[in-house]
Amino acid sequence: MDNNKGLSIFMDLREVKLKNWFIFILFIVSSVTYAADNELVAHAAIAEEILPPAATYISAQAYTQNPYVGMPSGGGTQNVSESQLKTQNVAEKWFADGAYNVFGAASYVNQAGADNFGYAGNIFAQTGQVAGFSFGGFLTFANPIPLGSLNPSQPGLQAQGLPVNTQITPQELFAEYQYSNIVQADIGWIGVNNSPWLTYYQNNALSLITYQGAVVNVHPGGGWLLSGIALNASQRLGQTGFSQQTLYNVNQTYNVGGLPNVGADGSSGTIALGANWSTPSNNYNFRVWGYQFNNYANLGYADTTLKLDVNKELGFTIGLQGGIEDGNGDGNNNVFNNAQIGAVNSNFVGAQFGFNYNIFSLQLGYNNIWGGSNAYAGGGLVSPYTYGLATDPLYTTGWLLGMVERSAGSAYKIAPSLNLLDKSLQIGPSYENFSTTAQPASYEYDLQITYNIPQIKGFTIFSGFGYLFQSGQQGGNTYQGQLMFSYLY
Repeated sequence: MDNNKGLSIFMDLREVKLKNWFIFILFIVSSVTYAADNELVAHAAIAEEILPPAATYISAQAYTQNPYVGMPSGGGTQNVSESQLKTQNVAEKWFADGAYNVFGAASYVNQAGADNFGYAGNIFAQTGQVAGFSFGGFLTFANPIPLGSLNPSQPGLQAQGLPVNTQITPQELFAEYQYSNIVQADIGWIGVNNSPWLTYYQNNALSLITYQGAVVNVHPGGGWLLSGIALNASQRLGQTGFSQQTLYNVNQTYNVGGLPNVGADGSSGTIALGANWSTPSNNYNFRVWGYQFNNYANLGYADTTLKLDVNKELGFTIGLQGGIEDGNGDGNNNVFNNAQIGAVNSNFVGAQFGFNYNIFSLQLGYNNIWGGSNAYAGGGLVSPYTYGLATDPLYTTGWLLGMVERSAGSAYKIAPSLNLLDKSLQIGPSYENFSTTAQPASYEYDLQITYNIPQIKGFTIFSGFGYLFQSGQQGGNTYQGQLMFSYLY
């Protein structure tokens, strides 16, 4: 790769796209100013300090490398007060403080009529801090005893998202440094939980997607959180060890959802920079991210959300998103050029409207994606670490897939939901319609149900079902159903 291009994520984006990007950011920044002014007026009479999310992201109790932090748990992670810390010696800070969680899960997936079974036990642990330093890791035991004939022998029918293969490996092994609540750096085998185009934890998977590299977060104050990421490998679902392959790579053992044209051509690394801002009560937030996916694409992305609370029960949400993408690497150094499936060239915008009243909420989403007629997927988006998993931030992504897995075009999504039994039971149906240009149109029906059993804190039942209506050219109609039991301690 040309080293000069590595100096800037956006150096090889086209000039006309940069102008469009500038206009989009200018519009959102003006919205930020307006919302911030109104936020200050609304909270002028509040005496106590309200900390914005950025101020709490970095703290000794945040444990951002723990995928289970904040979830209902029967034990595990503890909070240590400042007064306790002052009385502890070094050994107590290392070993008595810190965090740990033990997670166990068993899941069944019916994928287009094929039965798939998987189970796993995961352990996360992180020491307490001494002079700002702590250390931690995440160990997974997925299907340690192979289930053999219970699962399909044909890779195409195996639920790779579980995964179904044996995976006994550390997925995280890191060193962390914090300075007050201003700076945090994590290096090693890490998870990334605040970057919209990188997959980490998924509520229906047995293990994680983690990365080899470093992430630095800085809280300079004023509601800002700045992030920098440098990665040179990833560990996909079911993979033992890290590699430079991405979710576009076809591997008959770990991932059969990739692009056959791409083969084994991976990415030499990823650089990303992000800026997140929010008002003190988080009624308005805004973020901008830039990604350099080496050998794949350069992606610029921004989104913003405005929450309008009428009262404790009634509220509205308005969201906007957009971005631009070009190829990274010239000629054969770009995976998509090398595969002769079109150059990466894409633009996208989206809007979302939300409504909530008491136990009911409704989300309406829209996306439009376009690009050059000779571009990959007619101007489709390239996302190396969300492709095939439907974990991208587009407003119209379904449970089975989204526009990243389709092509350029437009899409809309209708997603009502119910929160019952004091919010311990969530029921979320949805409908996605994909009017794609480089592929025949398709649509999807989904239903997801999550029940956090209050009588057994940490015990969760998840069920999901998705049915995709698509042409025979795309493989014909297909469906997937899942039932998962998990316990977190």
